[in-house]
Amino acid sequence: MNPFVRRSHLLVSISDRGAVESSWTHNADAVILDLTGASSDAERFRRRGRKTLSDSIEIAGRGGAEVFVLVNKSVAHADMEAAIWPGVKGVAYPGAESASEIAEVGELLTDLEGRRGISRGTLHIIALLETGAGVWNIREVIRASPRVSSVGLNELVLCANMGITPTADFDPFEYAKGRVIIEGRASKVQPIGMSHPYGVLPELDNEPEIARLALRSKNLGFAGAICPHPNWVAHCNRAFAPPEDQLDFYRETRRLFAEGVARGTAAVPYPGTTMMIDVPVDENARVNLELWELCATREAEKVAALTRARA
Repeated sequence: MNPFVRRSHLLVSISDRGAVESSWTHNADAVILDLTGASSDAERFRRRGRKTLSDSIEIAGRGGAEVFVLVNKSVAHADMEAAIWPGVKGVAYPGAESASEIAEVGELLTDLEGRRGISRGTLHIIALLETGAGVWNIREVIRASPRVSSVGLNELVLCANMGITPTADFDPFEYAKGRVIIEGRASKVQPIGMSHPYGVLPELDNEPEIARLALRSKNLGFAGAICPHPNWVAHCNRAFAPPEDQLDFYRETRRLFAEGVARGTAAVPYPGTTMMIDVPVDENARVNLELWELCATREAEKVAALTRARA
């Protein structure tokens, strides 16, 4: 899978037309249109949501965001039939517990690509784990299809499934988040999540805390987060990108190390500090510079899309 940048995933209910209409204006890297929702008549809600999907996909993508649709597991085939049209990037699939489930989703996406005129192999799957079995089987789940590009926890549903009452002072999912991060990174699948307590008890308007927890999430190993409110987007975009004030340091690190290697030296000092530059330090600089370039390209794509949309 080609490298991508998806730091912010703005979650928007398909039934909230105001939120859908404004979704493209918030500079999110991705918009997830939620077809699951909460309704006294869930099936009627889904039928109504499916009818508006094509239009909603076009609106959500105007600002350059990649558009996903969060399907309902119990009627995933019907939801995907309604959701997969040109302009959509893929589906967010909740509650996966086995490789066979994801493989089946991947096969249906292949079929829909052929029927809907979408380039073969381009649709992605975001796997959202909601049960203990899903967390336990994460390796098999995320390796079941090359379409799986991201994996995360639906912490509130996971709490309900495990009989946990969430509290702000204790994170019951340290192990589960660790599995998501380690297994995701090892399989080259993007781990997404927000640090406790906002992963399970999100605040929507405490922006300093959103910024702090987003940065903490990045330092835990996550590469992006699902944003339940537009207020989260800018903070996630910033937190999950390399710090701009470190770019010159990274560039100089790479230059000095390359010179040292050319001289046959395995480690070189960084001027004015006690730090020695060796292979891990150079690799960290390389990874951050490459990520910065990807982020800069992504921002330019969104700026261009916004300019076209507002012309």
